[in-house]
Amino acid sequence: MQLAIDLCLIILFVVFIRQVRTVGKSSKVEQMTGNVEQVLKEAKGIAGRFETQLEKKREIVNKLNEHLDSRIVSLNLLLNRAEECLASAKGNKFHTDVDLLQQEIIALAEGGSTCDEISNRLGISKGEVALVLDLKKKSLETEKVSTVG
Repeated sequence: MQLAIDLCLIILFVVFIRQVRTVGKSSKVEQMTGNVEQVLKEAKGIAGRFETQLEKKREIVNKLNEHLDSRIVSLNLLLNRAEECLASAKGNKFHTDVDLLQQEIIALAEGGSTCDEISNRLGISKGEVALVLDLKKKSLETEKVSTVG
């Protein structure tokens, strides 16, 4: 009988220990859950602040883009005015057709005008005039060689 009571006490003690461990584990789980919830709250707060900062950055970028666009428009207007002033000061229009410009350079050179005179008259650089005349000269030389050969 004493053995049966001892055995019952041992079994009850083991059950009690298991329950204590289970209760201990559940409190640890609750504690970990609380920690995770706290971390999630902090992360949510950080995400909210980050979103606010991103929105401010977007506003700044949009304002900068608008400002730059207005500056570009202003610069284009100034450039157009400068081109008009330069064209009226030289008494010539700007040449948009390259072939026409090349033909004028060649015609003026054949008429006896110098590179400086052509440059001043057409409002282009001396280097551009010299380049066109050199290309024309080489083109004529190539034609002569091909007709002889």
